[in-house]
Amino acid sequence: MVAQNGRVVAVSAGSHAEYGACLADFGDMCARAGELTGGVQHTAGGNGWIWVLRDPGGRTAVVSARAYERHSTCRAAYDRFRALLGELGGVTGSCP
Repeated sequence: MVAQNGRVVAVSAGSHAEYGACLADFGDMCARAGELTGGVQHTAGGNGWIWVLRDPGGRTAVVSARAYERHSTCRAAYDRFRALLGELGGVTGSCP
């Protein structure tokens, strides 16, 4: 997901072979935003913070696009993404 200013906000934890499959998964994720769980955690190296969202099966679905230096900044970004995700239900994207 890319913000209007061009900054990457979040990335899929998985990959898709085709744009249509990616778009369908994104739409499904927006529609099920209330079912997703997640939070803030240390990076693998332990020198920063990332946020993650997991699907109902516990699989990581979406992660922050970058690591944050401060827990509070990462948490604020996580909260903003959750709010935005809930507003995007039914959005089909701007690309064909």
